[in-house]
Amino acid sequence: MKRSISMFFLCISFLLGALSSFAATSSVSDDQGTAPLKCNILFVILDDVGADQLTLSNPLGTGLPQTPTIDAIAAQGVNFTNCWSMPECSPSRVCFFTGRFPSRTGVGSPMTQPTLAQSQCSPFEMTTPRLLANAGYESGLFGKFHISQENYNPFGLLAPSSNGFTNFNGTLLGAPPFIDPTIAGQVTTENVLYSCGFPVAGNAPAICACAFPPGVGETIGECISGVDALECLTAGGVSLVAADGTPILECDSDAAARIDWDAWNGSYAWPRTINQSGVASQVAAVRTHADVDQAELAIEFINAQRKSPSAHWMCTLSFSGDHDPWQPPPQASLPPGTVWPPQLAYACGEQVGVQNSVIQERLLSTWTVQSLDSQIRRVLLSTGLATMIGDQFRLNAPDTVIVVIGDNGSFLTSVRDPFNPLRAKATAYETGIRVPLVIAGGPTTAPGRAVDHMVNIVDLYQLWGEVANVNVHTAVPQGRRLDCRSMLPYLKFPAAPSVRSWNYSEYFAPQLADPCFPCLIATGAADTCTDTILTTQSLCESQGGVWHPEATDCCDLLAQMTAAGKQPASFSVIYAQQRAITDGRWKLVYSEQPPCLLSQGACHYEFFDLSHCFAANVLFGRGIDNKQYNLLATCDPIADLNLIQRAAYIRLRAELALVQGSFKSCVGDVTMDGQVNGGDLTAMLAFWGGPSVADLDNDGITSGPDLAMLLASWGCSTQ
Repeated sequence: MKRSISMFFLCISFLLGALSSFAATSSVSDDQGTAPLKCNILFVILDDVGADQLTLSNPLGTGLPQTPTIDAIAAQGVNFTNCWSMPECSPSRVCFFTGRFPSRTGVGSPMTQPTLAQSQCSPFEMTTPRLLANAGYESGLFGKFHISQENYNPFGLLAPSSNGFTNFNGTLLGAPPFIDPTIAGQVTTENVLYSCGFPVAGNAPAICACAFPPGVGETIGECISGVDALECLTAGGVSLVAADGTPILECDSDAAARIDWDAWNGSYAWPRTINQSGVASQVAAVRTHADVDQAELAIEFINAQRKSPSAHWMCTLSFSGDHDPWQPPPQASLPPGTVWPPQLAYACGEQVGVQNSVIQERLLSTWTVQSLDSQIRRVLLSTGLATMIGDQFRLNAPDTVIVVIGDNGSFLTSVRDPFNPLRAKATAYETGIRVPLVIAGGPTTAPGRAVDHMVNIVDLYQLWGEVANVNVHTAVPQGRRLDCRSMLPYLKFPAAPSVRSWNYSEYFAPQLADPCFPCLIATGAADTCTDTILTTQSLCESQGGVWHPEATDCCDLLAQMTAAGKQPASFSVIYAQQRAITDGRWKLVYSEQPPCLLSQGACHYEFFDLSHCFAANVLFGRGIDNKQYNLLATCDPIADLNLIQRAAYIRLRAELALVQGSFKSCVGDVTMDGQVNGGDLTAMLAFWGGPSVADLDNDGITSGPDLAMLLASWGCSTQ
């Protein structure tokens, strides 16, 4: 056995050397698509819409959202059936706009309130708007940003501008705000009566008086009696209710005076942040449904650009709708005849008399995706990028590339069969990282095709360059290594060979200003703990968890539970770090297991033959990597795997080691140019005294200890 194990790792060492030589000669040899295209770009991001949600990427799914617009884009373009994202939204979004894996950017997890600047997108990254500006492009991003934020960022509300997004109008929040069951402060009962943020009566919105915000110099705004509560909310109003939640039918000035017009309420009342030409502003509570507002902003931007035939532009429309918490979208954006099922309680979360809201949340997610599809259609038709010929929707975009993608896998309650809700968003399993991607317009030929070659979301960065006739590998400053590969051949040539020989995804914990205590989510038969993802008590409790500040981490919490005689039958930990790599068939997943689980037999590695995993026959030959399909039953590749499996395992271990080895960096390389020198010192001094990317010791302030670390690393170079 000892000889076998020695030979096993000798093979790994040999392959590491061989693959290293190969990687060194092939990392930037992709086809750049040198034709002078200069296409415009419409980039649509669907928040938390995984591959399970759309029939294009989940042919086995039942009861999926109706998405005729996205289906039409695919039918008149290309459907990419093998696209990997990162497990969470912020890492994926930084990948879209930098072409670099999270370990290079430092953004490995979603940003929450205590996330320090060094776990946000660095102001020194060559983001897409900066890349395209050099080619004469105007760029605008409308909707969810979430690659940096105002908290612990030296640029504050100008965080988008610090990343090159000088034309931004949307939200810096990572999700819609929490739904307001108090109906703008009117309901004072402790019981949650209206979890959707508006009063309901039975299985429909209640009829109430509808008050609107007061104008300048007014104390009371307009009011209309007897209005459907959801229609009132959609129109920007608030339904009048008594303190106990009883609907008020007729307008009442005293009742209207109790309304808190600054209260946030999911997608219907949210904070707008604007960055325009270096100036930031914020509106406390925008009273237009976020997805409708974002679509309208995109329409205005595109139409303004299209007034000049010589203008080149990129419009990013970043919808936030299909992220919990869910609310019913505006009725006008849903298919005709859409009504709440009479057998379901009208609820969007925890509510008096509602035992389980999972079915409601899934229904609301379905409605939201359908609404997003209708907003995409509105943008395309309103800008002339599509037309209706009779009842047929036709794209009209020879000069514009249209890209629609999900940013990561779907969230727990919205996941559709045969995908696995317990291995969804926040994991590197297939349900967490397999996303829909359709592209049409511009140089696309032979429309209606499906491309099954491996694509990674970092590759979109190279596509932005390709359609703007920019070679990203020479345009990006030396020292900022790119991970993107060419996508243009897939659009232009139906028989184009695969560009990637492997695909990769990763997640890791952020640097936080405040400690993240364990959050325990009990599901009866099993308990799940995380001390890395749900970073605040409010986030923990919003997902049905219990915050445990008395414990330092999940292992400490398990030890305390065991000592108190409350050890659960099953205890798992959502990982501090997870990585996955595949060659298209075989997949290796590394999960950083805590010591308390390793001592109980947990393994860091799982290994799958995707061609033999669940539902592979209907999911383009790559099934769902459920636990029972893990080939490493005992953590021992020698004992568990046959010769063919072992060879594939060795290859992927070697490739994963190569990828990880390429992430080397110098402590103190603030400017991300691959070396520590005077430029980094100048940058550090500019940030002195506050939080910044130059806060090398992660204590929330750029100060003397950081300077000492930089000077100790002076002259370090990765080039």
